[in-house]
Amino acid sequence: MLEFFIAALVVGIAPGPDNLFVLAQSAAHGARAGFCVILGLCTGIMVQTGLLVAGVSALVAASPKAFFVMQCLGAAYLLYLAYRSFQVRAGNVAIDDENHKPSDVGHPSARKLYLRGIIMNLSNPKVILFMLSFIPPAVRLDRPIHPSLQTAIFGAEFIVATMIVFGSVALLAGAVKKFLLNSPKANRNLNWFSGCVFVLLAVALFLV
Repeated sequence: MLEFFIAALVVGIAPGPDNLFVLAQSAAHGARAGFCVILGLCTGIMVQTGLLVAGVSALVAASPKAFFVMQCLGAAYLLYLAYRSFQVRAGNVAIDDENHKPSDVGHPSARKLYLRGIIMNLSNPKVILFMLSFIPPAVRLDRPIHPSLQTAIFGAEFIVATMIVFGSVALLAGAVKKFLLNSPKANRNLNWFSGCVFVLLAVALFLV
């Protein structure tokens, strides 16, 4: 099973939607925000592993309509996050146009960031396809461990690998954010960068 863990690390390092998501959030809001997102993503992986064991993932992947609905929901959520990022004004604080007071766009709470990670993972149908193509082939019937338990173990290994790789990304991007903390212009640019990443991720959901 060590081979699977090494493969999971390689997959985590390869550029993809989740690590770009962590990069964007960490660059815009700091390393702590990145770790909140990572915890959400890992929670999503736990759910995805459970669905994989239960056979639900295979049913969704085999249904074009269900797959398309998930694509639309995922894209809509990412575009919403992009819109919120583009709302950021001077000083990394957004103004609520209706109430004319600062909003929390520039400083999302840990809970919101955690939920972003969960929704990002669960609303991406390509994660289902990835889990189906990555974990089941590693399961071996000649092992003394039940296939379902093997799947759960591989899911746990994937979570650990995700924490290691994505955590490194969050720390690096957070260091950049901290370095630019006193530059309102740089903070605005980081939020615009974050918004652009969300738009690209939304488009990528519909690309093969």
